[in-house]
Amino acid sequence: MLQKVSEQVRACHEHAADAKQMAEAAADPVSKASFLDLEKRWLALAHSYASIERVGDLSASMPHRQRRPDERARANNSLRIQEISTLLIQEGNLAALYDRILDAAIALMSADMGSMQTFHPEQGELRLLAWRGFHSESAAFWERVHLDSASTCGVALSEGRRVTVPDTEACDFMAGTDDLDAYRRSNIRAVQSTPLVSRSGRLLGMISTHWREPHQPTERAFRSLDVLARQAADLIERTQVETALRESEQRFRWLASIVESSDDAIIGKSIDGIITSWNKGAERLFGYTADEVVGKPVTILFPPDRHDEERTILQRIMRGERIDHYETVRHRKDGSSIDVSLTISAVKNAEGKIVGASKIVRDITERKRAEAREKMLVSELDHRVKNVLARVAMVIMSSRHASSSIDEFTQSLSGRINAMAAAHALLGQGRWHGVGLGALVRNQLAPYATGANVTICGTDVVLSPVATQVVAMVLHELVTNAAKYGALSVPTGQVSVNWERRSNGHAAANLVFIWRELGGAATAAEAQSGYGTRLIRELVPFELGGTVDLQLAAEGVSCRIEFPLKQA
Repeated sequence: MLQKVSEQVRACHEHAADAKQMAEAAADPVSKASFLDLEKRWLALAHSYASIERVGDLSASMPHRQRRPDERARANNSLRIQEISTLLIQEGNLAALYDRILDAAIALMSADMGSMQTFHPEQGELRLLAWRGFHSESAAFWERVHLDSASTCGVALSEGRRVTVPDTEACDFMAGTDDLDAYRRSNIRAVQSTPLVSRSGRLLGMISTHWREPHQPTERAFRSLDVLARQAADLIERTQVETALRESEQRFRWLASIVESSDDAIIGKSIDGIITSWNKGAERLFGYTADEVVGKPVTILFPPDRHDEERTILQRIMRGERIDHYETVRHRKDGSSIDVSLTISAVKNAEGKIVGASKIVRDITERKRAEAREKMLVSELDHRVKNVLARVAMVIMSSRHASSSIDEFTQSLSGRINAMAAAHALLGQGRWHGVGLGALVRNQLAPYATGANVTICGTDVVLSPVATQVVAMVLHELVTNAAKYGALSVPTGQVSVNWERRSNGHAAANLVFIWRELGGAATAAEAQSGYGTRLIRELVPFELGGTVDLQLAAEGVSCRIEFPLKQA
């Protein structure tokens, strides 16, 4: 037995050494503190194993002579206790061991029945662990016992002491209760309940024995039961500690794995700002390995103008504050800046004292870029909307002055706004990077082109957004005039549109655009002069810095436009 005790003590010390090693290799202060606590608990369990009561083989020490009946009874009791002591330090089936303890208690107390319960402090109740001899309905009734129970175990729970009832039928606190009915159902006339208390004084459970006849146990029997109760308490406490240790170790390993594999940088630091842990996410984010930064001040990550932040952060942490989503800038190993969001929590030791901080650092560079792009787009949209509204206002005023009736005003205004809308639609399809001139020309001529009356020829040219809107308005006026008075107003008319790039002696080139009508109506020259021609002559020089040569002839308009091409 002593050899088995030594093996168990050694195993606990090995677990404690493993926990200490994991603490030293932990990637953050939280895991480190948890593993150190785990080490302490394994050491405590080793002490518990070493202090299990080992009752010697009393029978072996007694003289080899004929023993009296009371001596034989004491020897048998000692053998039972010794057997339980041996089983307590062996690995095996816990349920079977609980049954052995309960059988030993029944035998030690010369009882007919017995039960063993564990205490659950969160619910303030005893739960049945093992039982012998009960009626099934009684066992179900005592499955959970609370402080207000009229059973001996309930009273022992509430008063914190052993309770003995020599005769249940003569017990005042049982009279008229459901518990008395449960005793009667199992033919119980006497009962005792002994609390199972840990070596530190914590209530762990209850062991009870029952008799079918009125009975008062002897003090000698209670002394033997107390030894067994100590062993039972050691078993329950050991089981609870081992279960908690296994769960804690598994949870700590899981936590350490999460920290190490996290995409976010998780950094531990002491209360004076020295880096104590550095996970793989921090290596990826900042470019430093753990060996390069652990032991150095965390301010190596700070831009020179932000060193005061660390003092402010540590002051808040020491006050017990948690810092959530604090946005700032940090430096990588290569000197580049990175936008980050910080979440910082205090790390406390076993006594609750703040000993450092755990910092989660998230890269928000892309989000900041997106916000900057959004801000730029909103500003650009604001600028474009104002430009569009200004042009609409100009078109409204000009159309009003050039119209002789409301119907004519409505028709001309609608056509010009639709032309602007069409240009904007083409720009939207190209994400406002520009529009091909060929697509713009075909779009404006589409309502009138029959395949034989329009000729389009030109090189591949992409207009800037400004040039797209200006050329769209010019084309609209040319097409509208041709449809009303010029070549597109008669079946025999022809429109020719062509353009080309032409060097202007600089890095950029000029666009030369030519519109020519043939075979128009004879009265075209008299009808064509108006707002449209004025807009063409004024808009191109003003908006594009170009020149316009606009000729009005009897058969239609001839228009030559030249302006510098700007990058779309």
